This record gives sequence, structure tokens and C-alpha cells, in this order.
Amino acid sequence: MKRIFGICFFACLSFNVLQAQDTLAGNYDKLTIATGKHVIKDVVTVTGKLVVEPGAMIEFIEPGVLVCESGVEMVGRNLDIVLSGRSKKEGVGLIIKNVDASPVNITNVIFTGLQLPIFFDFGWKRASVNISDNQFIGNTGKISVIQVLNPPFNFNQSEDFVNFRISHNLFTGNNAALYFEDLKSDHVKYEISNNAFVNNAVYGFKNYNISTNLIYGRVDQLFSKHSAKLTGNSFVSNYLIDNLSDTIVHVANFGVYGTDKTFDLSNNYWGANSKEGIFKGIYDQTLNYNSPKINIEPFLTAPDAKAPAHVFSILNGESDLEIPDSIIVKESFKSFKLLSNNKLDFNNLRLGYSYFKDDSTLKRTDTTLTFSIQAVNDLSNKITITKTANAAKKIGYYNLSGIVDVNGKATPEIKVGYVNYLNDLRRRKLLADLIKEKKSEDSLKTPPREMDSLKNIFQKIEAPLKSKIEVGLLSGGAIFTGTISNKNLLSNDINLYNALQVNYTIYSNLSASLTIASFKLSNSDYLSNNNEQIARGMKFSTSMLSISPSVQYDFVDNRLYSKARRIRPSIGFGLDVATFNPTGVYKGKEYNLQPLGTGGQFIDSAGKPYSLMALGYFFHFKVKYQLSRFNSVGIHFAFHKSMSDYLDDVGPDPYPNALSLLEKTKTDAAAAVYFSNPTSRTVTKGQLRNSPTKPSDGWVNFGIFFSRRLFK
Repeated sequence: MKRIFGICFFACLSFNVLQAQDTLAGNYDKLTIATGKHVIKDVVTVTGKLVVEPGAMIEFIEPGVLVCESGVEMVGRNLDIVLSGRSKKEGVGLIIKNVDASPVNITNVIFTGLQLPIFFDFGWKRASVNISDNQFIGNTGKISVIQVLNPPFNFNQSEDFVNFRISHNLFTGNNAALYFEDLKSDHVKYEISNNAFVNNAVYGFKNYNISTNLIYGRVDQLFSKHSAKLTGNSFVSNYLIDNLSDTIVHVANFGVYGTDKTFDLSNNYWGANSKEGIFKGIYDQTLNYNSPKINIEPFLTAPDAKAPAHVFSILNGESDLEIPDSIIVKESFKSFKLLSNNKLDFNNLRLGYSYFKDDSTLKRTDTTLTFSIQAVNDLSNKITITKTANAAKKIGYYNLSGIVDVNGKATPEIKVGYVNYLNDLRRRKLLADLIKEKKSEDSLKTPPREMDSLKNIFQKIEAPLKSKIEVGLLSGGAIFTGTISNKNLLSNDINLYNALQVNYTIYSNLSASLTIASFKLSNSDYLSNNNEQIARGMKFSTSMLSISPSVQYDFVDNRLYSKARRIRPSIGFGLDVATFNPTGVYKGKEYNLQPLGTGGQFIDSAGKPYSLMALGYFFHFKVKYQLSRFNSVGIHFAFHKSMSDYLDDVGPDPYPNALSLLEKTKTDAAAAVYFSNPTSRTVTKGQLRNSPTKPSDGWVNFGIFFSRRLFK
């Protein structure tokens, strides 16, 4: 009886909780979200005014998003409005779209765990935008924290513009940047002031560029009315993180591109007190001559007190020397001295130390340390550690959390030695994967005999030559990667790929192949997500014929046929010899681009056309499913890199002078001029046609295959 009563009690309690949690769905003419808990699981559209009252807590569950087509009033009291994403099912956030005369006012709101907290969609317009005194903490999406695309191009005929203010916000623990399509605009006047950007990450690859910065955007001479004002902001420990290794690569604070000459970023704190240190995290004309030159002077040597409270520098308490982010922590510190821009409350401080137990495994020890706190002054506090850890002197890091300001608002966590801890963690993971792979490999074959020579490791096959030959037919798709391509692979053209492959087994786990492939590559700048590429407007198509020898390692002994080992993965490396002939369409006619000299190759008498044959290399991966002793099917994937940068006709050549091109081109001069600069955009002298990405060309192919061993 008691058990039945308990079940009924918890059922009623669960029902009451569900009743108290309001689920928003569908379309609303106008919407007021009251104090309490609310859930958004799908697209919710508000065509009229959106009001969010103090005390409202809105949870977004993928693909939940709140679309606002009119005014937004979201004014909390001491951060009591919370917009959050459910863990592992994070929703999107707010989308501001449509043209409307109402303002957007977002104040005292916490945005956390969201994919894209605030997105101003293309063609939006409002009377004004105010995003102030908010906290953006731990948002998981890797696209943007705030993204602002351009308003409609013709709305400002009456000298109208949008005042757009982002001020006194805390950005910490986020995984993406703030992106502004045009930081200098005729339509929007930006003021980004007195914000704190601390411990944020921007994910990309190891090459530091414009978009792998915490704030980035375009600055063009074409727009001259309103240049963004960025002042009083604090940038501390914001990094580019490599997607592949998940390790810290580079300080990444601000990036700018465009045709303007200079851009002002004076009176900000950049986490360093020297110009050399500051420019490590700024991408401008110093790294890319097509970008404006950024002026940082005068710069702040400590954050402004108007910015949200945070610790901006950590000193060794014994020597008063600043502890660099790159420090390797193996021995315990006796004390820290924390410098902040505002007075802090340490009553709930938690000091932890995590370190590895040994030299190679992933075993970690997490300890909580005891300490005492002494206030040096209002902006400096000394923490003396009274319990030491890590007597074995293994790499670790300190973590200080739970610090708030005098009003009880959270401040960013502090990590000492975390950069090298991540590097060591990556090394250990790779080592663990290698050990696991080696054990798996050893379980599938007998131990090497005598010396670990190539013959012993791969076990040479004593069999007739003809029994080692296997022929396969491959089909699937081919995607161009290079100058005229989108970084998002699947946003590019996909063309048919067909190939014949002859495979020869050398050893039990080693084989060689010769592949003859015929396929097409094509793409357009208009498929890019880079505005500079879209403005360039180039497009091409080329037929490819390649001959590619390669070697591959088979993870399963290729001599064996067993129902238990039907799935057989392999990896390999090879070389390409490929012919190509890029073409384009002008006034309904298709032209071969190489004879036109679109890069100005024939303007100079010493110039010559690029070769239509290219060498290259590739890596490939296959998974074979053995149907029988002789027949198999599977999937294949290969990444090819070409030594030529002209597969798409767009190489590292400066834009040619149109008049010179007309004069020097004997036939089809008008077509040559068109293909050299399809959008007739204004370019600077010496600007390269393959700007802004400047990659070498290549392609990816993938699909299915059927193969057959011809002889017993």
C-alpha cells in the first residue's frame, strides 16, 4: 500500500512540474513570456512585439528557435531572465528578421548553452538595437555568439540608419565569434563598448585568418558614413582552437578585411602591454595586405572599470611576475596574486588542481586545495595555498571558480597552465589510440618472427602472380576544393566520379593500386559563405582524367576469408597525374579559359600559359565488405591535393588591366576581359585573383565500389 501511495505521489509531483513548464509553439501575432519556466522545441515565430518579463527562464531544445519579426523588449532585473539550451540537445536562440520600426532592447539577460544566441538575419531593420548588461556564458555553437548581417540596401534614402549598441556585456566560455558583415556601414552605426571578452574559443584549423577571431567583419571604402566604435573593451585569453586536435593554436581577438585603408581600435585592453604582444591576436594588413591597417593606440594597460568585473592578470605571489598562459605547471605554486578591474567577492571561491598520475595514460587526479585570501587593495588579492598537490610533478593546471563581483554577478573562471595541459592531454590520447590499435592488430595476426623487418611484419605471400590481382569499379561524387569553393564541403558542386582500379597484393597487409579516373569538377563563388568571394563572382567547369598509383595498409590480413572478418578497412597514400581544361560560359558560349590568358599571362611577351597537366598527391580510406572469397563491395573516400593552382583557372596572378587585356588578346578579347573579373569590381593594384583564400587546388571523391579477385 505504501509503495502504491509513493508511486501516486511522484506521479502527481511530475504532473505538477510538467504543468508548471509552459511549452511555446507555432505563430503568434504578439507574445508576452511571463515569469516562470518555458520550453521551445521548434520554430516559434512572433510577427508582432515580443516581451519577456523579469524572472522568465526559456529552455531551447534542438531545433528550437524564437523568430522575432518586430520589436523585442527583454529587460531583466539583475540577470533574472535566462535563455538556455538543453545539454546535448542545444537549441538555437533568437533570430531577428524583417523590416520594422520598433526597437530591440535586451538587457540583464543570461544566454547560455545555445547554438547561436542572437542572429540578425539578412534584410532586417529596426529603429535601434540595445544589447547591454548581459552575460553570454558557455554557449556551445561554433558559428557565432552574435551575428549581424546587413539591413536592406535601399532603406536609408532619407539618411536613416540604425543605432546598434553592444555594451557592458560579459562574454566567457563561448565557442564562437561575434560576426558583423559590415563594421563600416551606411545603414548601421555600431558602438561596441565596455564589454569583457574572457576565456572564449574560436574553432577552426591551424591557419590563423580573418574569421578565426573573436570579433571580425568587413570594412570597405564603399561605405563611409558610420565606422564602428569599439572602445573600453577588455580581451583576455581568447584563443583559436584547432578542430582536429582540440588544442590551443593562437591568440585570436580581432580580424578585419575589406578595401578601406585603416580601422580604429584605440582605448581597448588586449591582454598584453606591448604592441608586439597585442598584434599576436589581431589580423589586419600586417598579415594580409588586402586588409585595412588597424590602429590600436593609445591602448589600455588595464581594463576599464566600466567593463564587467573580471581577473585580467595572474601574478606569482612570491615574485610578483606575471604568469604566462603558456606556462607548464609541474610544481605547486605557493601563492597567486589576482589583478581585477573591479572589486571581487571571494567568499565562494573554489581552488582545484588537476594533474596526470603518470607519464603516458589518461588517468587524472582532481584535488581541492585549501587556501587563505589577503586583500592587497580593492583590485588586487593574494591567494596563499595551504595544501600542496602533485608531489610526482606531472603536468596539470589550477582552476579558480566561484568568484563573483560585489553585486553577486558571476565572473569568468581562471585557469593556470591550461594551455599546456591540453597539449599534453592530446599527446596522451594519441598514444592511447596507438596502443589500442596495436593491440587490435596483434590480435588478428601471429607475432612477428625474429626481426621486425618489413617481410616479418607484413608476411610475404608466396603465391602465383595472377592470384594477387584484383580489379574494381568505383563510382560516386567529386567535389572541388580550392580558390572557387566553400569551406563547407557539401555546399559545393558535386559531380559524377567513375574509375577503374587494379589492385596488387604485396604482403598480407600491404597492397598497391593503379586507378584511372574520369570525372568533372565545377564550382561558383556564389556558393561560398565568404562575402569577398561572392563579390569576386568567378565560376568554372573542367573535365578531369587522372592516373594514380598508390599503396595502402589493410587492417585485416587480405589473404584470409572469414565470415567473422568480412569488414576490411584500409588507408593509403598515392600520387596523381591529371589532365584538365577549365572552361566558362560568356553570352551563352562556352570558352576554354587557358588560351584567353585571364590572369594576364599574355600581356607580357615573356608570359606563357599554365600547363593543363598537374601532379598531385592524395590520401584515401576504404571500407570493404567481403561478399565471398572473390567478390567484395564497399565505400571509398579520398582527399586530393594538386601541385597546380589553376584547376579552376584562378591562380596567384594579379588582376590584369582590362585595356591591356583587350589590346593583347588576339581572339575573344571581350570574353577574356569578362572572365578575368566577372563582376567588374574595383580592385587594388597588385591584388591577386585568388584572394582572399589563396589555397592550392584539389578535390575530394567518395562513393561506392565493386571489386573482384580474378584468379584463384
